[in-house]
Amino acid sequence: MAKTQGDIQSELDGISAWAISWEARAKLVAVVIFIFGVISLQTPSIALIAYAIAFIGSLAMGISILLLVKRYLIILPFLLLMTVPLILGGGFPLDLDRVSFASLILLKAITCMTVMTILLHTQTIDEFMDSLAHLKVPPIVITILLLSYRYVFLFFDDIQKMQLAARSRFFSGGISIRNLKVYGQLTGGLLIKSLNRAENVYNAMNARCFNGTIRFREKRQLTRWDVLKTLIPLLIIIAIITIERMTT
Repeated sequence: MAKTQGDIQSELDGISAWAISWEARAKLVAVVIFIFGVISLQTPSIALIAYAIAFIGSLAMGISILLLVKRYLIILPFLLLMTVPLILGGGFPLDLDRVSFASLILLKAITCMTVMTILLHTQTIDEFMDSLAHLKVPPIVITILLLSYRYVFLFFDDIQKMQLAARSRFFSGGISIRNLKVYGQLTGGLLIKSLNRAENVYNAMNARCFNGTIRFREKRQLTRWDVLKTLIPLLIIIAIITIERMTT
């Protein structure tokens, strides 16, 4: 089923109050700078330290290990496509430089995913969009992001309904000429339904004189605690980069 605002809000259950109260703009700035700092790392051992800090920080904010594992599984296929050929490309015995480089890519990816999970799961989508607006991100970009976020759940809901309808008609799946025709029909039907929905949404927004700019709430004033919470990850990533430069 598609997510409602109540479902999104309920995802904040269990998140630490200090993480929720962290001002959205300051949190976004800290996350972006931390990610760029992680990307600049060149040593697997130092990247491992950065991941450990991000992992501990996520647990301190109340994010569950199960949620982190689910997020890692999202990027796992892409990581395997990048790292496995890199490791095995030199043949056997394995080249240590290739293994080290693949490990560095893996650690950077899961560290960035951990930090992104912190950003997206310690606030509502409305607060995240507000932070983008107050940081002067173009309104059209925010509108596209917000609509994409909203309708991606409806898209998955349509897929689930089609799967249920196919199973109710004793469609068992698999690869065959007949099944490929069914997959094509399902894909075509999903595409047509998506186009119709997009047209209906456009007509509805046009009828309400929507000009492409969403109204956002007034920005909240930064407090000293927001500044402190922002400075801590920035100082940490600066210290990590400094240590790497000194040891290499």
